[in-house]
Amino acid sequence: MDCARIATKLREQILRFSGELSLDLPKVGRRFVTEMIYGIQARQSLRLSEVGRALGEETPIKKIVERLSRQLRRPHLASHLTNRLLRVAESQIDASTLLIPDLSDLQKKYAKKMEHLATVRDGSEKTEGPGYWTLHVVATEIASSRLIPLYGRLFSQNAPDHISENEEITKALRIVSEKTAKRGIWVMDRGGDR
Repeated sequence: MDCARIATKLREQILRFSGELSLDLPKVGRRFVTEMIYGIQARQSLRLSEVGRALGEETPIKKIVERLSRQLRRPHLASHLTNRLLRVAESQIDASTLLIPDLSDLQKKYAKKMEHLATVRDGSEKTEGPGYWTLHVVATEIASSRLIPLYGRLFSQNAPDHISENEEITKALRIVSEKTAKRGIWVMDRGGDR
């Protein structure tokens, strides 16, 4: 298969997936979801400047980043995308599907002014630094390498609405369980016994 056909097929898959995720969003919101998915894939980066460069627009990069930033602040965007992602994935979850929550950190070593920046511990490098916690839930089948993303959340213990890490985990388990009709087997590491 030549590069042009691969690129076309990838674009079609991104459009189909982003269309399913952004269903019921206004036109500007749907465009934003498509641009973000494409930009993240194309540049393998979450930085808005890199996503913006991937879009190949003649608009100055500063204006593109401002536009993407405005859309990221869209009220209820995260919960809408989480619900849509779960709706898309729910048909692939059965009684024997493994549901795996993963609590991790995202260090922002050079950050000074980011909102609600907290101290996190990098488990792999065994260092502490500024950053955020992440909580993801993925689904997979036994003896399969395919992962299906179900839930993702970035949080900080310094945010005014933060209650506890346990509350974040419980919330994720509750949301995924409700949307998958309580199908699947939860698999947790030793931190899950709390």
